[in-house]
Amino acid sequence: MINLTKAQRDQLVSIAIGTLGLMAVLWYFGVTSMQASLAATERKSAEMQKKLRDAEALMKREEEISGTLQSRSELLARREAGLAPDRDSYAWLINTMNTFIQSRKVNIDTYSQPEISETGILPKFPYRWATFHLSGTGYYHDLGKFFADFENTFPYFRLQNVNLSANSGPGMEPEKLSVTFDLVAPVAASIPGQ
Repeated sequence: MINLTKAQRDQLVSIAIGTLGLMAVLWYFGVTSMQASLAATERKSAEMQKKLRDAEALMKREEEISGTLQSRSELLARREAGLAPDRDSYAWLINTMNTFIQSRKVNIDTYSQPEISETGILPKFPYRWATFHLSGTGYYHDLGKFFADFENTFPYFRLQNVNLSANSGPGMEPEKLSVTFDLVAPVAASIPGQ
């Protein structure tokens, strides 16, 4: 065995402690930071793999999604066909109302030009709104059935500001009522070239 003096032993112990301390510092700043970086890279890799799997799943569903988009586009086109047109809304209203009231016992005799506005029944709605003011006559029961049938036939239109009053005037039937109301309809945007 080697006999060391006390000073040499102390130096050797301090070198060993210093070496252990330096190794601990290198471990903490070198390896630990690399482990954190590696963990972050593994998280990013897992996220990217999940995105890739999701994208692959969507690609497998391409035909289904395409078919759904096509069917909903066709449904939207059919529904827009029943909305008030951007051009000549007044003639559209007269034709629509005359066709609708043919089998009903209500007389609509006054139609106003539409008031077109950007806001209407629903906020942030992608269509503009046309408000028509109409007036006519009919029996109470027939008017109620007319309003119910109209809103069931045209679910995107609204009848509002309904005002019923006694029908008074020469030659008027006293049981009939005069009615004024507003018809609010979404306006389908005109497509260029049509």
